[in-house]
Amino acid sequence: MPKVNEDYIYKKKTQILDAAFVVFQQKPLYEMTMLDVIKEAGLSKGGIYRYFGDIDEVIIALLNRETAKNNYKHKIDEIVASTDITVRTIEALFDFLANYIHNSPATLGKFQFELTVYYANHPEKVEKFKSNLTEQENGQYFISTLFNEITKGVNKAEFQALFPLHDIFTFIMTSIDGAVHKVVMQRCYNVNANPIDVRQMFKMISCSVVHMLGVK
Repeated sequence: MPKVNEDYIYKKKTQILDAAFVVFQQKPLYEMTMLDVIKEAGLSKGGIYRYFGDIDEVIIALLNRETAKNNYKHKIDEIVASTDITVRTIEALFDFLANYIHNSPATLGKFQFELTVYYANHPEKVEKFKSNLTEQENGQYFISTLFNEITKGVNKAEFQALFPLHDIFTFIMTSIDGAVHKVVMQRCYNVNANPIDVRQMFKMISCSVVHMLGVK
């Protein structure tokens, strides 16, 4: 059997992922099947299973491909390196996240929301997905950087936190999740009738956090 080169493999995987993206736009991620992708790609079962072992591998590869277009770890590093004033860094991080969510394709939000449903129905697959998704790495990197900056400010006595850091961190996570949820519901499912100002929403979260940190 002739050896298949890397370019051929790349083109075949791209064909399959393009087909998976079309399917994803037509039905929820958690309802996608390998048969859906096979039909859309116009390939045989063997033609797809040669490159992806199951639908989970297809979904993970598709999410990572879309996320790669919006990778932002280096931008977070640039923000942290750009100022020595910790509170300004924190505000800039919130501004960055607001702009990222505002400008990112609606499909990324749909992916994340429907993944949550997928996890709820298949808890045994959570680790498999989270250990292989680059978007998860980006999100974790943002949160860990933000929390590190807050902790640094407290340790340097730049902040006099009004609440335990654990409670402030919980507030941040809950607020971000709630904001993202509202945006996704509006953009992807037309649930919220009134337009959502993402930047203003995150400005309010940022101001609340700064107040909790005891910054005058």
